[in-house]
Amino acid sequence: MKFLHLLSSEASQSITFHCLSYQPSSTADSFSSSGHKENTRLRFRGWNKQMFEKDTLLEPHVLQDECKIQDGSWHQSRFLFHTQDSGQLPLVDIEEFPTSQISSQRNVEIGPVCFL
Repeated sequence: MKFLHLLSSEASQSITFHCLSYQPSSTADSFSSSGHKENTRLRFRGWNKQMFEKDTLLEPHVLQDECKIQDGSWHQSRFLFHTQDSGQLPLVDIEEFPTSQISSQRNVEIGPVCFL
């Protein structure tokens, strides 16, 4: 991994949340979960331990935000992480992931890292 970091000037990675009657976060608005008592902020930890989160320089791009639709069908929310510091990727952890409701299902799809 260190070799890829040294040879690359930037990197990108995507994450997709697949959800059924579940809302991982209000992604386009504040990354905070609704329907829960606590105000949880969805954060992503990079390889070098820096956090990607809303309202920071490392804010992920929201490509699609359908998980807020809770109609009993499968939906997805997609994030793109692009950085000029290749040492920040790959993502290694998702923190403060809200607890799911009993009737919900979710899957997380972690995409490959592209080093440029």
